[in-house]
Amino acid sequence: MEYLSVFDNNGNRTSRVVVRGDKSTIFNDNEHIGVSIIFIENSEGKFLIQKTSLPKSGEYSSTGGHIDEGEDPFDVIKRETMEEIGIDISHDNIISLGYRLVDFPIRFLYYLKKDIDLNVVKVDKYEVDEVMYLTIDEINELINKGLFNKGHALMFKEILKYKEGEKNEEERK
Repeated sequence: MEYLSVFDNNGNRTSRVVVRGDKSTIFNDNEHIGVSIIFIENSEGKFLIQKTSLPKSGEYSSTGGHIDEGEDPFDVIKRETMEEIGIDISHDNIISLGYRLVDFPIRFLYYLKKDIDLNVVKVDKYEVDEVMYLTIDEINELINKGLFNKGHALMFKEILKYKEGEKNEEERK
């Protein structure tokens, strides 16, 4: 069994732990399971996107996963990136963009600017079918067609807001 930490509306871990996938679990209004998501952008402005395996929905998404009991959201990103695509980002300049509470799961969002050679990516075939770099327009097309994971699509919009703010800051300098 996999145990997940429960977070409150403010992104704080509560003392409660639940079993992943237990449909009988009842959550209060201020309780959420947590997921961590990272968007990795290369120097060409393309994002590392994965097509998940059929057992995992077969949708397109970024890298991420549930926050296990006692795990830090930041550590989840490092673990999931290694597990899903075989890339160690533990020493990279990962930027935390805080958390977003859009619906039930609370999502901790991260961004990394890094060129990753797709030839060195080692996908976990249980989790991921393939990995590719896509442009913003290509990702938006997948979102519009309903082929991109809905939660990750929401977080991609947040990444675009972050990048717009970053661009505006550069123009002010």
